[in-house]
Amino acid sequence: MRIMALLLAATVTLTAAGGCSDGEPESAPLDRLAEARAALPDSIKQSGILITGTDPTFEPMTFKNGEKYAGLDIDLAEAVAGKLGLTTRWQTVSFGDLLDQVGQHKIDMSISSMFDRAERQKKVDFVNYLNAGTSIVVRKGAGDIGGMPGLCGRRVAAQPETVFVEMATAQKRDCGRKKLTVVLSNKPSADVRDGRADAALNDFPIAALDVEKMKTIELSGPQIEAIPYGMGIAKDRRALTSAVQTALYAMIDDGTYDALLAKWKVKEGALRTGAINGGA
Repeated sequence: MRIMALLLAATVTLTAAGGCSDGEPESAPLDRLAEARAALPDSIKQSGILITGTDPTFEPMTFKNGEKYAGLDIDLAEAVAGKLGLTTRWQTVSFGDLLDQVGQHKIDMSISSMFDRAERQKKVDFVNYLNAGTSIVVRKGAGDIGGMPGLCGRRVAAQPETVFVEMATAQKRDCGRKKLTVVLSNKPSADVRDGRADAALNDFPIAALDVEKMKTIELSGPQIEAIPYGMGIAKDRRALTSAVQTALYAMIDDGTYDALLAKWKVKEGALRTGAINGGA
């Protein structure tokens, strides 16, 4: 018995020392982030900086707090850069110029709560990071009014020169005798709070923040026509696009992504696909 025990122990020792049964060593798990860092454009690797453009006029996503950039877009881009061993250098760029500057490599990436739409995909590639759509804001207690048809017969506040005016106007044509009145306002949610309107239309993140600040209003029903926001990257810098996507996946896996959405109170917009050009 003692001889058998010694033989068994020797066999176990040899097996452990030899690794896999076919004599090949076990491969180490792939480090996707290390691969992503290695594949970054040389100019970014050498500088260690990700030049990122934003139009900081969209609280709570991107705005200025004094001289400091703040918001979910800001935190998310800085976390992505951190995963890639980079720091972020911010540049203020008007919304309409962001994609051109990305395409010309004046900035490495844009992030400014920009919807990933097919027309924009002709200029840049988008890494999707949040689902956002239109939200209806009503007085607290009104509940779910039934989406856009529920606006009929109500005064609806919307910011001038936005898609929300177009949406309200289109719905107005479908309301028939139950008239819808469009109220042009730079502070649509406040108009609902103060009784100047019965409902307001706005982007989900803005509406969610308004509801957080103004305790007498609430969101009515789910988002309408939610589509993803995207981080824009030049189409000829696919390695950078892939690296940003890899960093986003790492943030989703380790909980950083959920923590940032909770911090900025937009958890309902969670988008875990990290797709490239997933909009329409």
